Amino acid sequence: MALFDTLRLKSKDPSARRKAVENLAESGNSNAFELLVNSLADENAEVRCAAVKSLESVRDEQSAEALILATQDASSEVREAAAAVLGRMGGQQACGPLAHLLKDPKDNVRLAAGAALKSLGWTPSTPAERAAFEVAGNVKGAALAGQAGVKALVTDLKHDTSFKRRAAAEALQQVSDPRALKPLLVAVQDDDPTVRVSAIHALGRQSEETVTPTLLKLLRDKDPCARLAAAQVLSRRDDTTLAQGFLDLLADQSFEVRATAVQFLGRIRDARIAEALIPMLGDSDDDVRQHTAKALGSIGSPKAIEALVMALVDEERAVRQAAEGALGQIDLHWTKSQAAQRASWRLEETLEDRPAWVRSAVSQVLAKLRGSSAGVAGLSA
Repeated sequence: MALFDTLRLKSKDPSARRKAVENLAESGNSNAFELLVNSLADENAEVRCAAVKSLESVRDEQSAEALILATQDASSEVREAAAAVLGRMGGQQACGPLAHLLKDPKDNVRLAAGAALKSLGWTPSTPAERAAFEVAGNVKGAALAGQAGVKALVTDLKHDTSFKRRAAAEALQQVSDPRALKPLLVAVQDDDPTVRVSAIHALGRQSEETVTPTLLKLLRDKDPCARLAAAQVLSRRDDTTLAQGFLDLLADQSFEVRATAVQFLGRIRDARIAEALIPMLGDSDDDVRQHTAKALGSIGSPKAIEALVMALVDEERAVRQAAEGALGQIDLHWTKSQAAQRASWRLEETLEDRPAWVRSAVSQVLAKLRGSSAGVAGLSA
């Protein structure tokens, strides 16, 4: 090695030191190994990484020991490089340290360690080791590994990249393990709304008592997708104490959130719930109106009859069909009820202001209510 390059190893410029380290492999210097080992303690991570890679070319019986020491480096890039070189150099003494790297917080290190162990023909000795080996750097694999892969997924919930955090949260949706609870409770506060959504769905696999307060707060999240996710998770529960939270969602800006709230409330057979839902028959979204009609039918409160009769002339066919079905659920003889007759008077009052097709629908409803022979079979035709 030229004297100039030797001096550069002591340069204050890290790029100069790195270049000198890279030249050592081709220099033929008898002290190359010692100089590279010394460079593993350099204050600059790029220099240490270059030293690790150069050790692969400057073979020495102590090279493996030096590289094993590098697997404990503070820099993930150095640990990754050390794992990769150990995998190519061979030697069973490296398997233990490499197996330890399968638990590394950085997925690039875990991936390199897994690849190295595979090339060395390493065989896991415990189920936990096998799970870590199979899922190293692979969140989908971690999900398939079930509970044994939870640790790797929890680690990725703290990843610097939101894509990785989201993927880990998505994978945890397939696993029910108490170890994931606290990390997921942190993840639902992530700055990235897509991570929050995935974490919310993953919380659905956790104990209801521990996550309910958090999910209720998330019903007020600034992102509509996060609010929807929280509503969807909570709506799968048969818990009437959640009613107020869902009643508040009836005014949500997102039609999907409103529809989810209506569907949940429709499972609570309470006349007060029906009264709260009746105005939703006038919602701007036809899906919400349709779900509202079905919900009112399920609740079965006669107080909804008048509003449902008015919905028989909704501009959307699906809403009209849902309203007719709901009326039949509430009272097979709903046409004879006072509520239906009140609706008929209201329909007559607005008849002249309606478009032609609406006037036709109104006429059919009025004919049915009056028992006229002019009524046609089916109100939703």
